[in-house]
Amino acid sequence: MSFPWSLTCYETLGSTSDFCKQQADQGAPNGMAVLAHLQTAGRGTRGRAWTAPQGNLSFSFLLRHERIEALILAMPFLVAVAVHEALSFWLPDSGLRLKWPNDVVCEGGKLCGVLIERGGTPQDSWIVTGIGVNLRTAPLIEGRKTVSAAALGAQIGAEDLARRILEQFGLWLDRWERGGFEPIRIAWLDRAHEPGSRLAVQRGPDYIEGFFAGLDAGGRLLLQTVQGEIQTFAAGDILLLG
Repeated sequence: MSFPWSLTCYETLGSTSDFCKQQADQGAPNGMAVLAHLQTAGRGTRGRAWTAPQGNLSFSFLLRHERIEALILAMPFLVAVAVHEALSFWLPDSGLRLKWPNDVVCEGGKLCGVLIERGGTPQDSWIVTGIGVNLRTAPLIEGRKTVSAAALGAQIGAEDLARRILEQFGLWLDRWERGGFEPIRIAWLDRAHEPGSRLAVQRGPDYIEGFFAGLDAGGRLLLQTVQGEIQTFAAGDILLLG
């Protein structure tokens, strides 16, 4: 790694990512990370609220990089693999899997969510990554199954997990810098739900059902429809159908 991580823990923050973004705009250094033991205004993807009671992990980190255009495309997969590896230290036999692009699930329930945001100026761009993990409590979300590490039999300290995620992410970032996206794509696929898993992918107001057929060279989801057609998705809400 070309920079050290600097993790600061707070008792309470509204949103660790919002705090990180504010610090980024004020010139905070590469590798800054913040953790909140209680997050009161967490955000998920597509503007959803992210429930983060005390005891769960809520943290965000800042990256500045000379290849930020390429990095922003790789980030969901780099982060997903890093979080999977970090959690596997405490949950080695629990069947943790990755759901495209960066959710960590177990037994069909969501254990971890990631929010990646880019900002700054063309001359000084940055990426803030927010990570939430259900360590002690799994929130109730209508229509979605969730799970906690505690329910899976692991007692994990939030700060311990944050530091391990940063360590693993640094290793995978180095591999990406040296080898490009392909090693990351292979590692992600090795930890993902099985090929042929039934999925539904949102496109507009509708969901398209089919079977997981892997990732293309750019990380886009490949879905084989029930008619046998392969469709490619660069974004969209994903449902696991069993």
